[in-house]
Parts: sequence; C-alpha cells; structure tokens
Amino acid sequence: MSDSYRPIMKRVSILILLVSVAALFWFSFRLAGIRIYQVDECQNVFTARILATGQSGNSFTGITLFLLPLVWLGRNITTSVELFVAARFFSFELFWLNIVLLALATGEKLFSRRGLVALIGAATLAPLWDYGFEIRHDNLLLSGLLLMWCVVRVRPEGLQSYFIAGALAVGLEFVAFKAFVYVVPIALAVLIFPPPGYRATRWKLALAWIAGAVGAFLLVRIAYGMAGLWDVYLGGVRTLLQNASGGIRFAPWDTLSRLLTQDPLLLVFVTSGLIAMACDLRRRGRAALIWDGNLPEALLFAVALAALLINPAPYPYDLLHLVPYAFLFAFRYASALVNSISDRPALVPVIGAVVIFTHLLPFGIATRRHLKMSNYHQEGLMCLAESLTDPVKDPVYDGVGMVPTRRSIHYQWFLHSLNIRNFVAGPGLRVRDMLAARPAAVIIPNYRTDWLPEEDHDFIRGHYVPLADDFWVLGKVLSPGGGTFAIGHAGRYRISSLQGSDIMGTFPAGLQGLTTPENDGNLEGTLDGKPLSAGVVELTVGEHRIATATDCQPAVVWMGPRVDRIHRMSQSDHRLLFFNWY
Repeated sequence: MSDSYRPIMKRVSILILLVSVAALFWFSFRLAGIRIYQVDECQNVFTARILATGQSGNSFTGITLFLLPLVWLGRNITTSVELFVAARFFSFELFWLNIVLLALATGEKLFSRRGLVALIGAATLAPLWDYGFEIRHDNLLLSGLLLMWCVVRVRPEGLQSYFIAGALAVGLEFVAFKAFVYVVPIALAVLIFPPPGYRATRWKLALAWIAGAVGAFLLVRIAYGMAGLWDVYLGGVRTLLQNASGGIRFAPWDTLSRLLTQDPLLLVFVTSGLIAMACDLRRRGRAALIWDGNLPEALLFAVALAALLINPAPYPYDLLHLVPYAFLFAFRYASALVNSISDRPALVPVIGAVVIFTHLLPFGIATRRHLKMSNYHQEGLMCLAESLTDPVKDPVYDGVGMVPTRRSIHYQWFLHSLNIRNFVAGPGLRVRDMLAARPAAVIIPNYRTDWLPEEDHDFIRGHYVPLADDFWVLGKVLSPGGGTFAIGHAGRYRISSLQGSDIMGTFPAGLQGLTTPENDGNLEGTLDGKPLSAGVVELTVGEHRIATATDCQPAVVWMGPRVDRIHRMSQSDHRLLFFNWY
C-alpha cells in the first residue's frame, strides 16, 4: 500500500470503529431496557425503595453506597416498573463507564485507532453483557477498582494518585463487603513497590494513601450518621458475617466453563501470555519482576482468579471480577504480538478472520439469547399486583422484592440461599406464620418460593387461588352448594361461579382460553343469610357463609381496592419467572 493511501485508510478504519461503538451502544441501551430482571436486582430496588420512603429500620439487608443513587432516583416514583427502569438506566451508565475505564486501563489513547479497538474489545466481552447492566453492586465495585488501577498504574499523578487510591480502597468497602479481596493486594503492591514515575518517597506515598483512606471513611461515616443509617449498616454486616458460613456451596468449574464458549479468544491470549511470562521469568529471574511490561496485569488477573476459586458460591456474575482483568492482560499481550508483525500486512486478513470467528461470533451467539428473555411478563405482573392492592394496607409476597411499591408480610420475608435454612429448620417464624399474621393480598411464586417447606405450600393452597401459575391472590373455592369460609384480610372480593371466576384451570389453556367468550359467573344464593348481589362485595375479617344451589360451585377471589374483575390471564411457568443461573 502506498504511503499516500495510509492516512485515508486510517481515517476510514477509525470511522468504522466509531460506527461499531455507536451500534454497540444503541443495542446495549435497548437490551438494558427489555432484558429480564434477576432476583438480586429486585432485592436492591426493594431496599432502595425502603430507604426512599424513610423505612431504613425495616431494611433486611446491608445499606451499601450502591443503593444511595437508587434512592435518589426513586424518590418521586410511585410505580414498580418506573423504579426498575430508572435503576436499570443507572446501571447502564455504569456498564459503559466500566467499558471506557477498561479501554483507558490498557494505556491506549481512547480516540486513537488502538484505543477504539480496546473500547470495542471491552464492549464485546460477553459476561459484561450478561451482568454488566444489571442492578447489582458488583458493577460499581468494578468501576472503583478500574479507576484505582488507572490512577495508580496508567495515569500516575504523584501523591494525588495515592490519595485517590486510598479513598477508593475504603469507599469500596461500603459498596461491597468482598471488596477487600481485591483492594488489599492492590494496596500492598503499590505501597511496597511504587510504580515507576513517582518521584515522592515511599513514606510520602503511603501517607497520601492513608490520608485518602481516612478522609473517605470519615466522609462515609458522617453521611451514614446524618442519614441515620450507620447502625443499620453495621446490622447488615453482622447478618452477612453470621450467614457467611451457611448457604449453598459449589465448585467454580461450571462458572469458568462459560468462558470456553463466550470468550475463547480471550482464553487463548491469557493462556499464551501466561506461558510467555513464565518463560520470561525463568530466563530473567528477579529482573523480570518490574512494573514495565505485563506482569502487573497478570498479577491482577491472578488475584481475581484466586478470589473466584476460594468463593464458596461462585455464581456466574462473579465473572464480572475476572473477565475485565483477563482482558487487560490479554490486550497488552496481544498488542505486543501485533507490534511484532506490523510489517507483514499479508497477515491482516488472517488476524481479522480469527477475531471474527473466535471473539465476535461467540459474543453474538452468547448475547442473542437476551432478546428471547424479556421483562415484559415481569412488568405485567408488577402492574397487576399494584392494581389489586393498596400501597399501605395490602402486602405482596414473592420472596424476592419484585413489587417494591408494596410492603411485604414481615421484616424477615426475604428468601436467599444464605438464610433459607432459617425458614425450613431454624427456630424463627415460618412463612405460613407470617402469612397468617399479616396476609398478603397477592403472592407471586418463583423458584425461590419453591425452596419453602411443603407445610408453607399447603397453607398457600388453602388460602389463595391461582389466576396463573405465577400469580395467586387471596380466595377460596367452595364445595357445590357453598359453605363456610374464613377471611383473614378485609377488602373487596368477587363472588362468582367457579366457571366464571377466571381461576387457572377453569378455562381452556393457551391462546384459545383467552379468546373464547368469558362466563359471566353470576350465581344466585345468599351471603351470610342475605341475598347475594352480583359482582364485588366488601368482606370483613372472620367467617362468612355462602349458600347456593347444589349444582353451582362458588368461588371467592380477591379484587383489591379498584378492580371489578381480573379476567383470564395468560399462563406461564413460575419457575421461569426468574433464572437462577442466567
């Protein structure tokens, strides 16, 4: 290629890279809005709602710094869907912040050709699309760790960098308790072996780091104290430590095996880079233990890998703290390889084909599945639950916090692998006791409620009726001719024949059931000795009696403060409402 064409080709390649970044940004924005919500996201949004409404004393989990932006976003929001959308938008911003920080952490200028390649490489890491814009603290933790690495390793500014690094080291402990696993090794490395480019002595750098750490702690402590959250935060930490030894335990191999299909090229470069580094260490000995080169990124990756291996429950979202550091090491190693073959243009098509088939194609296949798992059904259940309940008087129970605008049945209602033993074999209250003391108007079953003992499910079946497999409301199906039934939660109920009750199983399944004419459900008889009026009636707490003809089977179904009939619902499996191993 003649020298006169090189500037033109460079500008064209930069334009193509910019368009690719714009396309990824648009697609990720769309996906962040429609992708299915996970149970951890529900927990965080529910807790943020508790804080936003001044109920910090009712928090069932730790109050982390990650929740504070969600509290601010949700101050004036009154519907669950809007809360989730706002929280997802905040997480989407963190998603792209982390991608930009990853590109900067490679040491490349962001809008150079190599910088844009780094940006696209970071933006096509499949695990980041799995969990990077979920409403979880891991993403803010990743932002802090990458920023710490940038200010100390990539953009050193003397004492200022160490001050910022110290502040981040302490601040991240209030984002996620597990931050110390990553912060401590980084802090020790930069304090004992300062990177080149720092003119100040070690003790001055250490003093700047300590000043930043102390300043951050005081700032957070004062902020928590003024908000009345310090004792709540400490209580959350104590609960976490008490439950840390319990819960589910499993090996990390299923999580790590995802990388074989999602990021094979990343594994190739990480493995070959580690082998090359081991050979260099053997050849040069201690002379190779320097900040120049790829050793710091290799050690950062090793710390993240060790953290995953020792994690008693390494869920796939823990790849958020492994894949980015693997990318930093792999990119720097790959850049050195590209430099060594830059004078061989015949290899460019080969390299392009390898990247397409071992990185971009696996990324596309792994990401495509998100389009098939939308949150439309979840948001529909949120809206329906809100339409059937009063924000103050009518609780909703699902074990995860899917409807944050409604209170639940008890302070300790939340279900998690760390505390499920308390609901099954512990000395505390059972869910059936909580429901008996404060009945939920709506129950939304999911895979976590399946963990409850059979006695709890028996109680639910005895006091609730299913409008769909994943949506139950207070109600009762009586025997033909009627009978006596008990009401544990006062409110508006619809009394109808079973055929017109809209209860699951009383109409044809599938689309046919939604299109066939509905039965009006009218019946004749008496309620507590008085003529039974058609439609919705107000029932008080206590026993009631319905009497009808012997060939008619009555059904009592909760309607809430505004609805007169719920109508037939589309059917779906409650086990698929959320995905445990997404």
